Amino acid sequence: MSEVEIPKVGRITVDTVVDCSGMVCPRPQLEVKKAAIHLKPGEVAEVILTNPASVETVPKILQKTGCTLLGYIKEQGTFKLYFRKESITIR
Repeated sequence: MSEVEIPKVGRITVDTVVDCSGMVCPRPQLEVKKAAIHLKPGEVAEVILTNPASVETVPKILQKTGCTLLGYIKEQGTFKLYFRKESITIR
């Protein structure tokens, strides 16, 4: 576990990291969905993406897996998305 500061959100504890660096669609979406299924309610994951198309599609996957996007950080071509598992419902 690690802590990170997200703009407009504050400091959060990250329970797991999903590194999708270098992956192209649909692989990042599948990895995020798999991680979301295994998270317990209240846990937070960090997703590392380098594919801009994935940054647009991953939030849609999160909505379908009972997760909430907390925010993201963009760092030199890398996006770090943070989400929390809210429920155990998988649609």
